[in-house]
Amino acid sequence: MAFWDKMKKALVGDSPAPEEKKAPAASGEKSPGAGAASAAPAAGASAEEIGDFKSVRVEHGLRGWGGPLTIQPTKQRNLIYSVTGGGIHPVAQKIADLTGASPFDGFKSKADFEQIACAVIDCGGTARVGVYPMKGIPTIDIHAATPSGPLAKYINETNFVSGVKEDNVTEA
Repeated sequence: MAFWDKMKKALVGDSPAPEEKKAPAASGEKSPGAGAASAAPAAGASAEEIGDFKSVRVEHGLRGWGGPLTIQPTKQRNLIYSVTGGGIHPVAQKIADLTGASPFDGFKSKADFEQIACAVIDCGGTARVGVYPMKGIPTIDIHAATPSGPLAKYINETNFVSGVKEDNVTEA
Protein backbone atom coordinates (compact mmCIF):
# COMPACT_ATOMS: atom_id res chain seq x y z
CA MET A 1 0.00 0.00 0.00
CA ALA A 2 2.88 2.38 0.64
CA PHE A 3 3.88 2.18 -3.05
CA TRP A 4 0.48 3.47 -4.19
CA ASP A 5 0.53 6.22 -1.57
CA LYS A 6 3.94 7.38 -2.83
CA MET A 7 2.80 7.16 -6.45
CA LYS A 8 -0.36 9.13 -5.78
CA LYS A 9 1.56 11.77 -3.82
CA ALA A 10 4.09 12.10 -6.65
CA LEU A 11 1.36 12.46 -9.26
CA VAL A 12 -1.09 14.60 -7.32
CA GLY A 13 1.33 16.74 -5.35
CA ASP A 14 -0.55 19.72 -4.00
CA SER A 15 -3.07 19.71 -6.85
CA PRO A 16 -6.65 20.42 -5.84
CA ALA A 17 -9.16 17.60 -6.10
CA PRO A 18 -11.26 17.56 -9.28
CA GLU A 19 -14.68 19.16 -9.21
CA GLU A 20 -17.70 17.00 -8.52
CA LYS A 21 -19.89 15.86 -11.40
CA LYS A 22 -22.10 18.60 -12.74
CA ALA A 23 -25.74 18.17 -13.61
CA PRO A 24 -26.46 16.90 -17.15
CA ALA A 25 -27.20 19.44 -19.84
CA ALA A 26 -30.79 20.60 -20.23
CA SER A 27 -31.23 18.41 -23.32
CA GLY A 28 -30.88 15.34 -21.13
CA GLU A 29 -27.50 14.40 -22.56
CA LYS A 30 -24.36 14.29 -20.50
CA SER A 31 -22.30 17.39 -20.95
CA PRO A 32 -18.93 16.28 -22.29
CA GLY A 33 -16.13 16.92 -19.87
CA ALA A 34 -18.27 17.60 -16.81
CA GLY A 35 -16.50 16.35 -13.74
CA ALA A 36 -12.87 17.34 -13.92
CA ALA A 37 -12.11 21.03 -14.06
CA SER A 38 -10.37 20.95 -17.42
CA ALA A 39 -11.79 17.77 -18.93
CA ALA A 40 -13.43 19.74 -21.74
CA PRO A 41 -10.89 22.31 -22.82
CA ALA A 42 -13.39 23.94 -25.16
CA ALA A 43 -16.17 24.35 -22.60
CA GLY A 44 -16.74 28.07 -22.75
CA ALA A 45 -13.78 28.48 -25.11
CA SER A 46 -14.10 31.31 -27.60
CA ALA A 47 -13.91 30.82 -31.34
CA GLU A 48 -10.49 32.49 -31.17
CA GLU A 49 -9.24 29.88 -28.66
CA ILE A 50 -10.61 27.02 -30.77
CA GLY A 51 -9.21 28.42 -34.02
CA ASP A 52 -9.44 25.98 -36.92
CA PHE A 53 -9.69 22.88 -34.73
CA LYS A 54 -12.71 20.63 -35.16
CA SER A 55 -14.28 18.37 -32.54
CA VAL A 56 -14.76 14.61 -32.52
CA ARG A 57 -17.03 12.25 -30.64
CA VAL A 58 -15.47 9.16 -29.06
CA GLU A 59 -17.74 6.31 -27.96
CA HIS A 60 -16.83 3.17 -26.07
CA GLY A 61 -16.24 0.04 -28.07
CA LEU A 62 -17.33 -3.54 -27.58
CA ARG A 63 -17.34 -4.35 -23.83
CA GLY A 64 -15.95 -0.85 -23.23
CA TRP A 65 -17.12 1.64 -20.65
CA GLY A 66 -17.74 5.36 -20.28
CA GLY A 67 -18.31 8.27 -22.58
CA PRO A 68 -19.18 9.33 -25.05
CA LEU A 69 -16.55 12.07 -25.00
CA THR A 70 -16.38 15.13 -27.19
CA ILE A 71 -12.79 16.10 -27.84
CA GLN A 72 -12.32 19.76 -28.84
CA PRO A 73 -8.71 20.87 -29.10
CA THR A 74 -7.84 24.53 -28.59
CA LYS A 75 -4.76 26.60 -29.36
CA GLN A 76 -3.46 25.87 -25.84
CA ARG A 77 -4.60 22.21 -25.66
CA ASN A 78 -3.61 21.00 -29.10
CA LEU A 79 -1.87 17.67 -28.48
CA ILE A 80 -3.41 14.25 -28.95
CA TYR A 81 -1.21 12.43 -26.46
CA SER A 82 -0.54 8.80 -27.40
CA VAL A 83 0.78 6.75 -24.47
CA THR A 84 0.59 3.30 -26.00
CA GLY A 85 4.25 2.31 -26.17
CA GLY A 86 4.44 1.90 -29.92
CA GLY A 87 4.52 5.33 -31.49
CA ILE A 88 1.30 7.09 -32.44
CA HIS A 89 -1.64 4.69 -32.06
CA PRO A 90 -4.13 4.62 -34.99
CA VAL A 91 -6.93 5.91 -32.68
CA ALA A 92 -4.77 8.90 -31.70
CA GLN A 93 -3.86 9.50 -35.33
CA LYS A 94 -7.52 9.46 -36.39
CA ILE A 95 -8.45 11.97 -33.67
CA ALA A 96 -5.54 14.18 -34.77
CA ASP A 97 -6.53 13.89 -38.44
CA LEU A 98 -10.19 14.75 -37.79
CA THR A 99 -9.52 17.62 -35.37
CA GLY A 100 -6.42 19.17 -36.92
CA ALA A 101 -4.52 18.76 -33.63
CA SER A 102 -1.01 17.32 -33.37
CA PRO A 103 -0.40 13.67 -32.50
CA PHE A 104 2.24 13.34 -29.78
CA ASP A 105 4.14 10.24 -28.63
CA GLY A 106 4.07 10.40 -24.84
CA PHE A 107 6.73 7.69 -24.52
CA LYS A 108 9.33 9.49 -26.62
CA SER A 109 8.86 12.92 -25.09
CA LYS A 110 6.91 14.76 -22.41
CA ALA A 111 4.39 17.58 -22.64
CA ASP A 112 2.74 19.67 -19.95
CA PHE A 113 -0.73 18.48 -18.93
CA GLU A 114 -2.06 21.92 -19.94
CA GLN A 115 -1.16 21.19 -23.58
CA ILE A 116 -3.03 17.87 -23.87
CA ALA A 117 -6.48 17.82 -25.51
CA CYS A 118 -6.87 14.09 -24.77
CA ALA A 119 -4.77 11.06 -23.90
CA VAL A 120 -4.99 7.76 -25.79
CA ILE A 121 -3.73 4.96 -23.55
CA ASP A 122 -3.41 1.18 -23.61
CA CYS A 123 -3.80 0.41 -19.93
CA GLY A 124 -5.95 -2.37 -18.58
CA GLY A 125 -4.49 -1.95 -15.12
CA THR A 126 -4.45 0.76 -12.51
CA ALA A 127 -1.87 3.47 -13.25
CA ARG A 128 -2.32 5.30 -16.58
CA VAL A 129 -6.02 4.50 -16.51
CA GLY A 130 -6.43 7.01 -13.66
CA VAL A 131 -3.56 9.47 -14.03
CA TYR A 132 -4.98 11.45 -16.93
CA PRO A 133 -8.57 11.65 -15.59
CA MET A 134 -7.07 12.80 -12.27
CA LYS A 135 -5.31 15.62 -14.13
CA GLY A 136 -8.54 16.63 -15.90
CA ILE A 137 -7.62 15.17 -19.28
CA PRO A 138 -10.21 13.25 -21.32
CA THR A 139 -8.84 9.71 -21.50
CA ILE A 140 -9.37 7.18 -24.28
CA ASP A 141 -8.33 3.60 -23.45
CA ILE A 142 -7.97 1.13 -26.30
CA HIS A 143 -8.55 -1.69 -23.80
CA ALA A 144 -12.04 -2.43 -22.46
CA ALA A 145 -11.13 -1.31 -18.95
CA THR A 146 -13.40 -0.07 -16.18
CA PRO A 147 -12.49 2.18 -13.25
CA SER A 148 -10.12 0.31 -10.95
CA GLY A 149 -7.17 0.78 -8.70
CA PRO A 150 -6.20 3.56 -6.32
CA LEU A 151 -7.09 6.30 -8.83
CA ALA A 152 -10.56 4.94 -9.70
CA LYS A 153 -12.27 7.78 -7.85
CA TYR A 154 -11.08 10.18 -10.57
CA ILE A 155 -12.54 8.13 -13.44
CA ASN A 156 -16.10 8.76 -14.58
CA GLU A 157 -18.21 8.50 -17.73
CA THR A 158 -17.56 12.15 -18.57
CA ASN A 159 -13.76 11.95 -18.66
CA PHE A 160 -13.04 8.34 -19.66
CA VAL A 161 -13.99 5.94 -22.43
CA SER A 162 -12.59 2.46 -23.09
CA GLY A 163 -12.56 -0.33 -25.64
CA VAL A 164 -12.08 2.31 -28.34
CA LYS A 165 -11.24 1.39 -31.91
CA GLU A 166 -10.90 3.72 -34.91
CA ASP A 167 -14.56 3.12 -35.81
CA ASN A 168 -15.61 4.61 -32.45
CA VAL A 169 -14.19 8.02 -33.40
CA THR A 170 -16.45 10.23 -35.55
CA GLU A 171 -16.76 13.88 -36.45
CA ALA A 172 -18.87 15.73 -33.90
